[in-house]
Amino acid sequence: MRENKTINKLFRINALTAFLLFIAAAANAQIIYDNGGLATGATSKSGVAAPAGTQWSEAQNNQGDTTSSNTTGGVGCQVIGAATNNRCADDFTVPVGETWTVSSVVTFAYQTGFAGGTSPIVGATLRIWSGFPGAAGSTIVFGDTTTNRLGSSTNSNLFRIFNTTTPAPGTVPGTTRIIWQNTINVSPSAVLPAGHYWVDFQTDSGATTGNFAPSITIPNTRGAMVYNGLQNINAAGWLPLIDTGNPATAADYGVDFPFKINGTIAGTIGTRRSRTVDFNGDNKTDFAVASSANATSQTTWQIRDSTGATSGFAWGLGVGFAGGDIATPEDFDGDGKTDIAVWRPGAATVARFFILQSATNTVRIEPFGQTGDDPSVVDDYNGDGNADVAVYRDGGVGQSTFFYRTMAGGPVTFAPWGLGGDKPAPGDYDGDGRADLAVFRNEAGAARHFHQRSTQGFVTVQFGLFTDKFAGGDYDGDNKTDICMVRANGGVFDWYIFRSSNGVTFTTGSLGGFGNPTTDVIVQGDYDGDNRTDFGVWRTSATDNGVFFLAPTNSGMGGTKWGSTGGTLTTPDYPVANYNVH
Repeated sequence: MRENKTINKLFRINALTAFLLFIAAAANAQIIYDNGGLATGATSKSGVAAPAGTQWSEAQNNQGDTTSSNTTGGVGCQVIGAATNNRCADDFTVPVGETWTVSSVVTFAYQTGFAGGTSPIVGATLRIWSGFPGAAGSTIVFGDTTTNRLGSSTNSNLFRIFNTTTPAPGTVPGTTRIIWQNTINVSPSAVLPAGHYWVDFQTDSGATTGNFAPSITIPNTRGAMVYNGLQNINAAGWLPLIDTGNPATAADYGVDFPFKINGTIAGTIGTRRSRTVDFNGDNKTDFAVASSANATSQTTWQIRDSTGATSGFAWGLGVGFAGGDIATPEDFDGDGKTDIAVWRPGAATVARFFILQSATNTVRIEPFGQTGDDPSVVDDYNGDGNADVAVYRDGGVGQSTFFYRTMAGGPVTFAPWGLGGDKPAPGDYDGDGRADLAVFRNEAGAARHFHQRSTQGFVTVQFGLFTDKFAGGDYDGDNKTDICMVRANGGVFDWYIFRSSNGVTFTTGSLGGFGNPTTDVIVQGDYDGDNRTDFGVWRTSATDNGVFFLAPTNSGMGGTKWGSTGGTLTTPDYPVANYNVH
């Protein structure tokens, strides 16, 4: 059951993964996970102010789209007497190296037309699954479907409304749908080691009309690419949730639920695999371009961080041009901030890293590798929190080799891995804080990946085509690198992610893709700081003149102007987040 703009009806719906809320938690609770937002502001899209001290939670349309909007106000995650027994579920991941002790889970619900001063929600049940709910091999690690675990239900000071402008004439905003914040106790506390979990919940308003759980709502976007909420109607089985849109011809979008987890975290690993190009250490990827006039001219790094602060540094020669220096931004000194760094091929054979260490603002020059090597494999190979200078050397007709040095001036480690013609794609595929040796190989046009994991041994998987671009990152938030391939499909990029948390492949293809292969450079990173890699592209051409377009996990899709281009896929600027796309 869901509530949409036109009618309340039973409906089997679909969605794709998780994000960040607006409302504060109970005073004595520590929020350790927040799955998504609800508030859209004190003024509706039509210009109507919400009552004093409150905000709207308005169903959205995509930025610039004046013809279609979301149609779902809420989803039935409720019990109504003996006839209606619906449950809902959404997922979260405990990263490798962490243990979560969960004391409560917060969900949200409204009852249409309820005008009382105290909450109509009188009961709630909860289960936490390890693995997909009900699937073979999945287990319930906490809870049941009968015990009332409702601790409190308080007014969130939000009113759920449908879109007030789109499609025209929109709807008139009203105050008939107060959203209640429901704290469901987890007692005794559930201790969750690293893994992929699902929260499975149901609320009871003790009424014949039931109640509805609002979906995550992000201003100016109908949904994010990885929403995957579920609904189970009268124990008929779990089905994905879809917002079919208004009008009926509108595109379908996935649905996710806002929920929060209260508790504590132990054993956090300091370095998150989602973070790259973070020059100020706030765990968010920064907008950064390297500007050069030609392959031999001075390069200036131009950085805009998440606060909007800007800075510039002259470093390197000809970054972004063939024959120029190659950007290798990583945290070489272990202070939690990315260092500006380049690798310079030698006039003869000896190459050098030039690193501006942020911890001491000192220059580190380290001869390493030779002309023709690939320095994009810089990473932390021994797990000490410092990136290591490294190169990958193609073996031609024989053995290829990773070379890395874990301390300045120390011995060089030679790690044979791969064959001539393979492409490197290192990452922390087992989540132990150490980069693993990884390559992918052309196997009759397909891409065959070979990973030598430092704790879990060898694994191989066929995923993608050899001609695809591979943009590794931690897209599911489990602190392990996911294989991500990006394929040109006509006028769009289709992104395919092989999730390490559950072995399931996710693709943006059903949502129309993200990015334009004709004009865009791939710049994946964690731009919103939620410890999950976001889809990102940097758009070139004289018209757009350098714009970062992002599809982050806890905010709406948007663009940020930063950098300049002389034409399509043309320097002088190079977005440095592209350095680890292979």
